[in-house]
Amino acid sequence: MRAPLGLRALPRGTMFLDQQLSPYLYLQGTVPCFEYPRRQMPPQVHFVGPLLGGSAAPFTPPAWWPELTAAKTVVHVAQGTVATEPESLILPTLQALAQEPVLVVAVTGGLPVAHLGTRLPANVRVAPFIPYSALLPHTTVMVTNGGYGGVQMALAHGVPLVAAGKSEEKAEVCARIGWSGVGINLKTHRPTPTQIRSAVRRVLNESHYHIRARRIQQDIARSDAGSTAAALLERLAATRRPVLRETEPAWAGLP
Repeated sequence: MRAPLGLRALPRGTMFLDQQLSPYLYLQGTVPCFEYPRRQMPPQVHFVGPLLGGSAAPFTPPAWWPELTAAKTVVHVAQGTVATEPESLILPTLQALAQEPVLVVAVTGGLPVAHLGTRLPANVRVAPFIPYSALLPHTTVMVTNGGYGGVQMALAHGVPLVAAGKSEEKAEVCARIGWSGVGINLKTHRPTPTQIRSAVRRVLNESHYHIRARRIQQDIARSDAGSTAAALLERLAATRRPVLRETEPAWAGLP
């Protein structure tokens, strides 16, 4: 594909995703403790923290919202907005937790609620969309396919995760969830109900997952992604030279 455009061939073994790394400036939307320690992190990579967005549009809570705010344990399951097939993660999660003492809140990513069927377990509540700013403060554990934005939002609220995803960037995100200790990586995109139930029970019952998630939450709270990113971009525009880190990322604190 490069040859007809007059571009040189890439070295054998070069990964496509590696070519997205700008030689001038690369903004990584998380904090260093969610990333593996690296001896040779390119100097133009800057960890700015998650870009969490501004205030959500007006949100009208569903009729069952008081059940959510009163529940002791809430498990949220979602598949994002791209890989939205409910058979992959949402339906197995509903089946896995049907008899557990939790309230399960499923968000379909815009798909009609009817896609989940008409006979849902009694402890399940469903909506096409709920702003994370409204839902995550009430969430105990999040079951996710590893979408980057959703994972960063969960960590910004100190919510530990059960992850199952392999499409797009999701395998890499799920691997970091497991490595950083903020949750369990099931290492599949189609987990069984038994796998999900076991993982959710572990995250609920083993406090270190919550401790690690809150640690990253604290780091995120100290970041200011919008202002930091804007300052770095303005520096690049002014100098037209690579914007290099002045200090190394603070890898210490997690494994």
